[in-house]
Amino acid sequence: MKGDESNKLNKDKGPQKQGAVEIDRLDNTLQQVVDTLEQGRLEIFDIAQDCDQQCSLLEVELEELKLATIQVIEQVEKTERLEKQARFKLMEVSSQFNKMSEEDIKAAYDEARSIQVQLMELRQREIYLRKHRDDVAASLKNFRSVSKRASNLLMNTSLALNVLQGNVSRITDTIEDIQRKQQMELWIIESQEAERRKISREIHDGPAQSLASMIIRLDLLGRDIPGQKMSLAEQIADLKKIAAESLTDIRRIMFDLKPALFHDKGLSSALRDYFNDYEAKYNFDIDLIVLGEERQYDLSLEIALFRLVQEAITNVRKHAGVNKAMVKMEDTGEGLTIVVKDNGAGFDTGKISDQAEHYGIMGMRERVQLIGGRIEIISAPNSGTQVIIFIPLEGDGHHEQNKGNNRR
Repeated sequence: MKGDESNKLNKDKGPQKQGAVEIDRLDNTLQQVVDTLEQGRLEIFDIAQDCDQQCSLLEVELEELKLATIQVIEQVEKTERLEKQARFKLMEVSSQFNKMSEEDIKAAYDEARSIQVQLMELRQREIYLRKHRDDVAASLKNFRSVSKRASNLLMNTSLALNVLQGNVSRITDTIEDIQRKQQMELWIIESQEAERRKISREIHDGPAQSLASMIIRLDLLGRDIPGQKMSLAEQIADLKKIAAESLTDIRRIMFDLKPALFHDKGLSSALRDYFNDYEAKYNFDIDLIVLGEERQYDLSLEIALFRLVQEAITNVRKHAGVNKAMVKMEDTGEGLTIVVKDNGAGFDTGKISDQAEHYGIMGMRERVQLIGGRIEIISAPNSGTQVIIFIPLEGDGHHEQNKGNNRR
């Protein structure tokens, strides 16, 4: 049987291992996205910084060009006045051409020519400076636009990066929860199949054998067989005893499937009745201690907790090497705590996942998570074991206000 359980556990480890590989692959992919965003953010930051530096340089250059342009315009205006005066002077020289010396005439023409050349150069410089100023102003406008877009993109990228970095673990946890629930569904199916096989064996070994014996005995009663040692009354009494035992076995199997007291008295009463039956069947003592208010909870929660206690008690009987356990149940109003304790052989909790006999404990942990609680297992070799289950109650809908709900 242990070999079959080990094979089953190995099969179940296959999806777990595959799920772990998929989560690692997702982690790597998300990390690559984060790294790419971070690299892009750094590049955008460099672009924005370069744009800001270019804008600073262009602003200085533009101010210098504006000042130079104003100065050239002033020089052009001044030179235009001088050129105008030079032309008037030439007009006077022309009108007094015969009265002036050749040197004076040449000097007047040279001065006028020099002023005209200077004016042409200044006007060309004015045109150049105006164009250069306008080009620099256009470049500055473009760089400011790029800088603004880069700053906005940098802000959005940083925000996306922060959100992604803050949610990578949450995304992974969500996927792990989904895979855990999927694995739990597989475990539930496997547990159901194991429970069906167990019920089949119990019915076969108990009521079915008894009923078969009854049929044979009834058949014999219908025959007149010489030498029968038992009288008819004795045989009927014996058959009634077999029928009563079969009925007891059937009721026990039915109770294991769904404790009847859930419908009337709740979890603590169902546990008391179950422990009484368990003690009689296995010669196993169970002390039940109930602290706080005894009340009814949501039926699904009570059934889940009942199955968890069943599993814990079964583990004690099979693996602890003792015939006694203690179960403490305490309702503080804010939460419900159930402790299953034994003074048996104990085990190394770090090796739970490596041992087939602790497969049930792994399933218990998953069940507790599904009902929104938490479980702690305290154990060590030769030091006994404590299984502590805590379920929060306030505001979670576990406490059944109307006892008629969900119990029909």
